[in-house]
Amino acid sequence: MVFILIVFAIFALLFTFTYMQQKASLESIASFAAQQGAEIWLDSRRSIEDGAIDNRKPEDPIFYRAFNNRIFSSTTYEGCFEKVSQENGGFKLVLKLDTGNDLPGKKAALIGEFLNKRIESTILKPESIRVKITFNNNALRGRLIVEVIQEIKVPFGGIKEFFDGKDTLTLSAQSAAAVTEPEEFIRNVDLMIELSKKLGDKLDLKDLAGRISSKH
Repeated sequence: MVFILIVFAIFALLFTFTYMQQKASLESIASFAAQQGAEIWLDSRRSIEDGAIDNRKPEDPIFYRAFNNRIFSSTTYEGCFEKVSQENGGFKLVLKLDTGNDLPGKKAALIGEFLNKRIESTILKPESIRVKITFNNNALRGRLIVEVIQEIKVPFGGIKEFFDGKDTLTLSAQSAAAVTEPEEFIRNVDLMIELSKKLGDKLDLKDLAGRISSKH
């Protein structure tokens, strides 16, 4: 009986370390996707892997910040991984992400492609994976949030299901990055100051700019 208990304890430790490694991998993937995603949000020609600009791709429209960047709004793109059969009899995970055809959606799709590549190479193969990509834009500053949620099968899942109603363990990771354009920020602040001077006491745009920039 002591030997059996020792074996179970060793297996429990191994599974615990495996789950910890999976959690760390998810945190790393979400963090990198958010940081690099913030870079490609400034220029969709950039590679999410190393930030290199591909001049063969078309440039973003000149006025995309005003018309294609979801000003004063928060947009969330949600999707999930599906198992797709391959010719060799196996299957691979493919992220189905509803992003639409506008410019922010195309940028979110690039982040989704990166997540697809990295998550597929993790050690544990989850039962289900959900992804959320959120972009907040208050005109002066943007914020990109990447969240990954996995349901992992656990040994003796029937026992766990008896207590909490499900035989899987939920692992999640979330990371955020600021989409910063110093030059654009300076131009917007200068514009507000200039308008404030012209409008006088009718509208305090300096205070408005301060309140907007303090929000996330």
